[in-house]
Amino acid sequence: MHSILQLVVNGLIHGSILMLAALGLTLVFRISGFANIAHAELITLGAYLAFFFSGTLAMKQAVALPLGATATAIVALLIYRLVFAPLGRRSPVTLVIASIGIGLFLQNLVIFIWGTDQLPYPVPAQRGLSILGVRVTPVELWIIGGALVLMVLVHLLLTQTRLGKEMRAVADSQDLARIVGIRPERVVMAMWIIAGGLAAVAGARVAMKTVVSPYLGWHLLLSAFAATILGGIGNPSGAMVGAVVMGIAEEIPTLLITPAYRPAL
Repeated sequence: MHSILQLVVNGLIHGSILMLAALGLTLVFRISGFANIAHAELITLGAYLAFFFSGTLAMKQAVALPLGATATAIVALLIYRLVFAPLGRRSPVTLVIASIGIGLFLQNLVIFIWGTDQLPYPVPAQRGLSILGVRVTPVELWIIGGALVLMVLVHLLLTQTRLGKEMRAVADSQDLARIVGIRPERVVMAMWIIAGGLAAVAGARVAMKTVVSPYLGWHLLLSAFAATILGGIGNPSGAMVGAVVMGIAEEIPTLLITPAYRPAL
């Protein structure tokens, strides 16, 4: 029983990371109408930038993570302005191909700057806690708590703010939104900033549990896409639930088979 409970908690930790990645994916799909493959490299870039601020510059995590998320959000905005905005309303296939090109560019940029070696994220040594027979670390509790806070903030943003209402209007019809005085360009830019920031936080959380590597985001992307589809493509609330289900679903079968098959399951 304790083994199953431990796996459920592990699944919640993994699901909370997937939630952040899936939210960015579903926002882009909902408003811009295509699957952004480059989201994986934004996750990777966010992890490296957080590593740079916390490891290289020796900043505290409370400062390094917001700075990394802000820098990644700026990169996401630049990608939109330089690539996707000029493409306009091209077909989703064209936009997906463009996102693959951007992903390859970002991946090689990361390799050029930091190399291909795996880098340990600077997390202080911590004693694990035992709660009802389940072992967790303070970092894992922080990962779950931070994800829940961001989940609530995104939900409130989409449902209770003017920007959130404008996002939903633009997602339904940019032409009708423009008629009632909404500026779709401004809304789409805000969406890219939010998606980039969420991707960076997801990347930093993965790095805290594993290592920083050039393929960190790609390993997370397939599960994030699955969570997005499970929750209903373009549905932010569904993506949150789908991510938690995916996180637990990847952990429970490891009672019977090797963890190497988690993504396939």
